[in-house]
Amino acid sequence: MRIRGRIRQVAESLLTCLGLSVLPFLPRNWIVNLSRGLGNTAFRLCRNLRKRAMANLDIAFGLSLSFEEKEMIARESFETFSLVVLDLFWFGMFCRKRIETYVKFDPSFNFYFNTAPAVVVTGHLGNWEVLGQAVALHGDPCVSVAAPLENPFVDWMLNRFRRATGQEIVEKQGAMKTLIKALREGGRTALLMDQNTLPSDGGEFVDFFGLSVPISKAVSALIRRTGADIVFAFCMADNDGRYTAYALPPFSAKGAEVSDDEITQAVAEMLECEIRKHPGQWLWMYKRWKHVPPGASPEGYPFYARGTSGRETVSPETR
Repeated sequence: MRIRGRIRQVAESLLTCLGLSVLPFLPRNWIVNLSRGLGNTAFRLCRNLRKRAMANLDIAFGLSLSFEEKEMIARESFETFSLVVLDLFWFGMFCRKRIETYVKFDPSFNFYFNTAPAVVVTGHLGNWEVLGQAVALHGDPCVSVAAPLENPFVDWMLNRFRRATGQEIVEKQGAMKTLIKALREGGRTALLMDQNTLPSDGGEFVDFFGLSVPISKAVSALIRRTGADIVFAFCMADNDGRYTAYALPPFSAKGAEVSDDEITQAVAEMLECEIRKHPGQWLWMYKRWKHVPPGASPEGYPFYARGTSGRETVSPETR
């Protein structure tokens, strides 16, 4: 396993170098068409990821969408993620010119520009990487939290792209102190809030598309300690590979009788609402419903779900 891991890291590093040598020099329409080709190929060949995406879509939409409609959304999700990956390389060169040309701010993004300090909430919806680069280039950067990748070279290269326009990146481990400092100085922090964070790691279970999932309580912790407002911001791609960034009106808990649990649930509900508006641009391959709450029935959870003890549950369709 150790040798296999080393081989994989070498392969990933070589592919990263190849991408740096080729992708930034391709025309924009080539990048868009390539992302569609790669996404479609991955959808056909990556059986486990496709199965996971379809199971997640069954949870989210049930019988309200046909199998064909869910399959179309899943395919678009693969294409969207392919574009996110390719654009890490493509926007990594001639960054300023390309962002100014291919990324526009919707008038609603003034909610972001006019709110500070702010905890900016987004998710793996659209292109979160380009969003961070674009706001930094505009002169309104965020301190963003990122979990390190297993491959040190790829991790270093990715963070180099992220910082190219002035975005500050902090590692997930021990990030809270840096985030609080940034907010108290009138800045902004950005958090991806559609990931699994168990209660043992500072999360709590909330309702998301009708099932309980664990989510970080970092947003409520930050606004309680700093008085910052919450701003939701997203960056969506169109068919031509151009992006539009938009934001929602800020949410303030100052002086309001709102509990931390209610704030965390509100974050999940807002993310769910935006995903429903743009289902093809969310990362449906992610194991979002992986953890079943303690004492809860696995009924309705997908085939990959596990109890919080780490033991795999047996969902009805796999019994």
